[in-house]
Amino acid sequence: MDPVTLAAKRFIMEFEAFWRPPPGHEVKGPPVLRLVVDRSDRKDLLKTLRVMEWQPDNRRPFVIVEAAFTSEAAFALGAASTLEAEYEKLRKGLADDGLLIPALAPCLRPVTTERFLAQLGLAVQGVSQVLEGLVLVLVPSSIEEGAPYASFVERLASMSNGTTFRVGVLDQPSLRSNLPGQASFAVDQAALLAFLKELKPNGSQGPASPAPRLSPPQKAALEKELKRRLPSQPTGDALRALLLDAGKAMSDGQLKTAVRKFRAARMLCHLSGLAQEEAATSLALGSAALAAQDTQAALAAYQVAKRIALAEGVPVMAAQAELGVAGVHWFAHDYRNARASYTEVTRLSESMPALRNEAMRMEAECLALEKNSLKAIQEASS
Repeated sequence: MDPVTLAAKRFIMEFEAFWRPPPGHEVKGPPVLRLVVDRSDRKDLLKTLRVMEWQPDNRRPFVIVEAAFTSEAAFALGAASTLEAEYEKLRKGLADDGLLIPALAPCLRPVTTERFLAQLGLAVQGVSQVLEGLVLVLVPSSIEEGAPYASFVERLASMSNGTTFRVGVLDQPSLRSNLPGQASFAVDQAALLAFLKELKPNGSQGPASPAPRLSPPQKAALEKELKRRLPSQPTGDALRALLLDAGKAMSDGQLKTAVRKFRAARMLCHLSGLAQEEAATSLALGSAALAAQDTQAALAAYQVAKRIALAEGVPVMAAQAELGVAGVHWFAHDYRNARASYTEVTRLSESMPALRNEAMRMEAECLALEKNSLKAIQEASS
């Protein structure tokens, strides 16, 4: 295992152990976790936090504040702006899954710490209506010497309860006396150097050279030609792992696990700006949810897939999504709405004759079933 991955795994273990310590290992003090990391490892720490957030079993979204701490007022403004943006993104994502949380009103300007904390309390209440809570992580890009960072953290600490609201803060010496809990992201630099040396080509000896990757200009040119974004290597690897796990869970009959994996994959695509991949994973999510007999979640997933596919100019994928919608209505014996969906599939699938013919056949079958149902109702009432 490479040293960065090893550091990430250790950090995750310490992070989770702080909130769920084994008996006899509870840390005294406020439920606020100090994050100990060297500046050189800061980016890897941020990636690890996002990976933790994207785990299928995680039900606590992360709000990560990276604004520089130059003054309390400036940081409060940055924190409020980040919270507002992240909360709204979360609210829309949950709505796509049929889960509703109240909108969060913008923090009154000028933003003060008191106003930010009040807004934060409302955000925690909103998220906790459908999820387990919220995690706020302060990782300022810099902390100006003499700025009251510790004072700000202390005021924030009074709100953390370790359950519906958890707080992690970038470590600073002035915090250590009052906040004993810590999670360290520490990369073994010597081991990392040795690992990187092993990756270098060495003639016919040593590990094989890694496959060539696109340079940023090449990637940008290819994206322009394809008219869509391409995933980065880490994102592609994470997405592939989630989809493989989801497929295995489906084959093993673990349908709820498959739903969680597909939902995490869709969120990863959404946050990475991979629109067509997001539509495809939403299609898969709908199929998994329908197999799990969660028709409401299936319907929502198919509708999201169709909306994105149409926005991306991919009518074939939109037709496949509408076909899923029709299947949900058919499953519920709602033949009228199923027929309307098959009619829409017929319209969208002009370039796919086989799908179009099948949709037309199902449209006629739905009409026949509607007539039979109506006839049965009329006979029963006479």
